[in-house]
Amino acid sequence: MQKTMKGVVPVGDYKVEIRDLPIPEPGEGEVLIEVKCAGICGSDVNTFRMTWEQIGDRQNLVVGHEAGGIVAKVGPGVRKVKVGDRVCVYHYMGCGICTYCESGEVGMCEQKRAYGWHIHGAMSEFLLTEERSCRILPDALPFEDATFLACSAGTAFAALNKLGSPADGYLVVAGLGPIGLVSSMIAQKLGWKTIAFDLSENRINFAREQGIYAFMPDKKAPLASQLQDRMRGRRPMAVLDTTGHPEGLADCLAIAEKRAKIVTIGKGKRGYIMSERIDISEIVTRELTIQGSWVFTIPDYERLAGLMLDHDLSFHGVVTGRFKFEEGQKAFEQAADLQNAGKTVFVR
Repeated sequence: MQKTMKGVVPVGDYKVEIRDLPIPEPGEGEVLIEVKCAGICGSDVNTFRMTWEQIGDRQNLVVGHEAGGIVAKVGPGVRKVKVGDRVCVYHYMGCGICTYCESGEVGMCEQKRAYGWHIHGAMSEFLLTEERSCRILPDALPFEDATFLACSAGTAFAALNKLGSPADGYLVVAGLGPIGLVSSMIAQKLGWKTIAFDLSENRINFAREQGIYAFMPDKKAPLASQLQDRMRGRRPMAVLDTTGHPEGLADCLAIAEKRAKIVTIGKGKRGYIMSERIDISEIVTRELTIQGSWVFTIPDYERLAGLMLDHDLSFHGVVTGRFKFEEGQKAFEQAADLQNAGKTVFVR
């Protein structure tokens, strides 16, 4: 077995380096994954845009947290996975003993560690993780789908579940970046009549290619009335905000029906400040519910994988770029290009 691996390390100012790193040896309860596909998340693009100083404590760490691959080696005490298993890697490692970890809500663990933030990440030939982070990837799902399951699709699925069942049928999705795209695709399989909007014509056209009903709002007319024209005069009772922008959330509140529920998964940059357009008195008098949604649980992974199998759902069409790890700079440049409407991945 080879002794070194290629890894993609961000060095600031829109640059990454491809470094030769030692392949780690799995310890107690640990598993070494041969990475077959790794996705570039929006948070990775944010890191790509930072300066070296802003990257800070994450300097010299392999970036990325969306991985699918094959178990290459297991450490002592590993019982549930074996060499050769196809797995999707859950993108946090928790303490394993708190209430959140025990229920599979690892994203809420106070001691959690994130790939690319606290430990080496997914954009390398091998990834060291823990047995409990390895989720079996069904044979019918390709490794590209594993990268979506590991982050964006899982996050979208968890947010959609917070909206409940499609009581009146309609769901409005704000924003058509990768998470907005997969949210719309999953929502349709869950039975929602999905209407999505974005300010980018490229994203609108790409979404339509994926079978999503999408439109670009006319700036000269109220957004609410444009939706009512598409919803038989009604306003949505369910709205999903994936924009990561304060004005996007303001739009979601403006279009919602009285007593509607708005779930937001777009966190945007740190220091996210609410728009001045958001009037708390409107939230009170219209009895709107706003709920945040942060990543997903391990049980969510199992349910989403089952949904994909039952409904023949794949995110293959959302991938717009496939690169080798040695092409890290080119891959990140595509992912950071505002004209790129889909997802960029590394494949082996």
